[in-house]
Amino acid sequence: MSNIIRIFKSDSEVFNNWVDRVNKILSQIPIITANGHTPLEYSDDEYQAGMKKLQQCAMYFEDVPIYPINETIAAKLVDDQLKGANDKPDV
Repeated sequence: MSNIIRIFKSDSEVFNNWVDRVNKILSQIPIITANGHTPLEYSDDEYQAGMKKLQQCAMYFEDVPIYPINETIAAKLVDDQLKGANDKPDV
């Protein structure tokens, strides 16, 4: 995956804020566990913590939270993040 600068064309503040939070959560998921286990797997605490944060990432409409990410989507996002991180060339 290439490093693309993304400029949101949406005028939805709710959506743009949510995307920023999801991006931050994904970018903080480590590719190895605290004890050096690699690759990160579904059963690892770090993987589960990332999934939990994603599932708790709400969109707020007039202070009413909506949670669009379920367990399946969270797992797919974490897997895709790990794949992208592992495919990046070492610098």
